[in-house]
Amino acid sequence: MKTVTFLLHTQQPILATSLQGDPNSDVSYPYIPGSMIRGMLIGRYLQDHGLKHTDDILDVQRFPEVKRLFFDEGRTRYLNAYPADHEKKRTLPVPLSWYKNKGDEFSDKEDTYIYDLSQIPLDERDRDLPDDFSAKLLKEDFCTVEDDQVLLYRVKRRINIHNQRDRKRGKGIEGSGAVFRYDAIDAGQTFHAVVLCDSDADQVIIESLLQPETIFLGGSKRAGYGHARIELLPNNRDWNEVGNDLQERLEPDENLTVTLLSDTIIRNKHGQPIADPETLRKLLSEFLNLEKELKFKEGGIYASRLIVGGFNSKWGLPLPQTPALAAGSVFVFSAVDLDPDRVKRLEEAGIGERRVEGFGRVVVNWLNGQTEYQAKLPQPQTRRKQVTNREESLEPESVKIAGDIATKIVRNKLDELLLKKVGSIQLTDKDKISNSQLSRLRIIARKALSDLEIEQNKPEYQRKLIAELAAPVHNLLQNLPSNARNQLARISINNEKKLDEQIYQWLIAPDDWIKKNWRSDSQTKHLVRDNQPIVTIAGEQRSFDTYTALEYSLRLIMAVAKKTIKEKGND
Repeated sequence: MKTVTFLLHTQQPILATSLQGDPNSDVSYPYIPGSMIRGMLIGRYLQDHGLKHTDDILDVQRFPEVKRLFFDEGRTRYLNAYPADHEKKRTLPVPLSWYKNKGDEFSDKEDTYIYDLSQIPLDERDRDLPDDFSAKLLKEDFCTVEDDQVLLYRVKRRINIHNQRDRKRGKGIEGSGAVFRYDAIDAGQTFHAVVLCDSDADQVIIESLLQPETIFLGGSKRAGYGHARIELLPNNRDWNEVGNDLQERLEPDENLTVTLLSDTIIRNKHGQPIADPETLRKLLSEFLNLEKELKFKEGGIYASRLIVGGFNSKWGLPLPQTPALAAGSVFVFSAVDLDPDRVKRLEEAGIGERRVEGFGRVVVNWLNGQTEYQAKLPQPQTRRKQVTNREESLEPESVKIAGDIATKIVRNKLDELLLKKVGSIQLTDKDKISNSQLSRLRIIARKALSDLEIEQNKPEYQRKLIAELAAPVHNLLQNLPSNARNQLARISINNEKKLDEQIYQWLIAPDDWIKKNWRSDSQTKHLVRDNQPIVTIAGEQRSFDTYTALEYSLRLIMAVAKKTIKEKGND
């Protein structure tokens, strides 16, 4: 398998909604789901190919690679992005067989003992566990393991209170009483994502879709959520999900342990989804092609169940809710002879349904033989801690105000850059184009701008693609009579590009001229972070998306046409 590994640095809170909480709250997963990463890359693929979200991208004749890249779980899998440790390594879910003594608390200074009950037979626990041991499950979600040392990771969260608002008035709707809460992944954290594919060509395509590095993930992107930055990591041909060599893990042992590294959806023989360890046992026995089916050890099930769902952006509807076995579930079987090749295929392919979205990840004999660990929390990173404390000191309403101020500053800066850009443009041979052609260009650009404003008020998943919104101006230039086309072709901007070529460039890559001028302008060049235009107010970061960039490109086209008409009248 080929692997594409990258980091996701959260610049704003991420709302990856799970099915937890009450009806008036959205509670995010403590990780970024593989389905969300896959959906983001599908959106970029559509945009790069000028497609609408309603187009049939599964047409094998037109798009032969689409099914392989995004829908074939036997070829490509988008793993969940779990928190990254300080060395940028991917953490893994805490096994549900790990217990601590009730009353013990974890810190970043002292070790606390935890015990893996899956490795201690029932009849030996009185001997191997402390006399006063009162077992309690760990609350932490993720961990890294090095010999008998464990680091436990907690995902920082941000809770904001919102009320239903009228889109046009921008005020709360009187009498509705619609107040709801977002419990999201907080900004300033790093998650490690992995995409598995089976060819170098697919790897190249996926890596290309990870550019540019600025992305928006999850829900409520227009309300200050979802901004993240991609950091592509070097290729690792020896990548292994748990880091332990398979041959060492398959050395003879009295137990065979299977650990779920992500939520797992399985079906029974009647085709019904069911979160049942017995059904999983039969599926594993069948996949591994064993002469005798696996047999549970006494007390060898450490599992939890949950309901999983999702959202289909193309449909604009939620996915069916399905029972699943939770990540971290551990199953202990009596030892059997295993075929290493089949075990390797099991760990690469996973088991169950929706594996293309990261479900069904399993590992065999991950932590066999170790019964006791010394665990602590990681040392805090000073810079990140300062930022988090400052943000947590703000009330939710203050955070909203800070975000609005940052957004207004971004727009003010864009207005200033637009004025300077228009002032620097001079058309050569402008007398060779008629005012009627320039007026026609202004009218079409204004119509496209009006359509764009309507789309910007819609949820992102319902918006038209950038290429579709810029199409009226494209069509005007392509369908001009030969005389009018020649007029545009004879005029150049600042003795460099032809006018029609420059307009195409502004529409195809609307953010290029903005970023270039933003970085070079004395008023904005200091407002750059990680090579991206960013305005930060009290920890709230705001930038501009491609729709905003297209808005200012259309305004630039209109301004250039108006300026040229005015200068021709003064000559």
